[in-house]
Amino acid sequence: MKAAIFLRVVILIACTLPDSASSDQELVQRTLQACEESLAARKLEERTVARRTEAIEKLRQERRQRRLDTSKHSSTIVTVNTTGTDLFGSSTGDVVEPDTITGPYYIKGNLIRDDMREDQEGVVMYIDVQVIDVSSCDPVKGMYVEFMHANATGVNSGVVVSTNGDSVDMSNLNATFLRGATPTDEDGVAQMVSIFPGHSADRATHLFFIGNYGGTVLENRTYMGGSVSHVAQFFFDQDLITSVEALPPYSTNNEPLTLNKDDGFLQQAIASGFDPIMTYALFGDTVDDGLFVWISVDFCGGEHVGRA
Repeated sequence: MKAAIFLRVVILIACTLPDSASSDQELVQRTLQACEESLAARKLEERTVARRTEAIEKLRQERRQRRLDTSKHSSTIVTVNTTGTDLFGSSTGDVVEPDTITGPYYIKGNLIRDDMREDQEGVVMYIDVQVIDVSSCDPVKGMYVEFMHANATGVNSGVVVSTNGDSVDMSNLNATFLRGATPTDEDGVAQMVSIFPGHSADRATHLFFIGNYGGTVLENRTYMGGSVSHVAQFFFDQDLITSVEALPPYSTNNEPLTLNKDDGFLQQAIASGFDPIMTYALFGDTVDDGLFVWISVDFCGGEHVGRA
């Protein structure tokens, strides 16, 4: 059986803005190293490994049970033949990533939830993000993390424009699919269930991450206001995108597919020495079995890039 793909990426946001990118990166590297060597960081890493290992095993068990409940096919699935530490506990590299823009499809007042799929079809994707404040080496608690991306056919909910699907479909203005907000817990963790993003006009497949502080939770369970601490666009391995795009409903997407090498935002990040490619683990032999995605986001507390 094919082993699941496993990687870990640490995205580091600089604490200050020195004159050169190299000195900026060196500063964050030193700060992060000090955090990683602390006892609290080691204990947090142990909890992170245990949580992610438990989460992926639980999801595999649920997947196995669904197969038994719905078909007579074999319930054999791909398992990760490594320990949890091997899977989640080793860093492949530290990368400094700058803030980016929220994009033209950002909407205020996203629903607070842990599953933003609604009725959208596609490859199931489980997201696990941990946010660490490198100025204190502590996990960031109570940050509201917003996720948003296009559906399998390239449409973003809540927006009606010529570059976003059917420009005369006014019902999309009230749609909320594939948008959601969730708070980080005591370990700085935010989790969300979604589908693998589809590609939209003139952009490679990507996912927005928006970290917020100081907003208000309204009675209708939406998050409003506050300060945006960090905005990131995360991308995916091109081979993974190709595999997903061959599946319906992704294969019915009428927008021309923009490759990673042709996406301006991604190439600008790479040219600056950054690596915004997300990492993943497969649940089975093929991508349609689902993905588990995890990222650790390290930033300097108190920073913000604007108002939400």
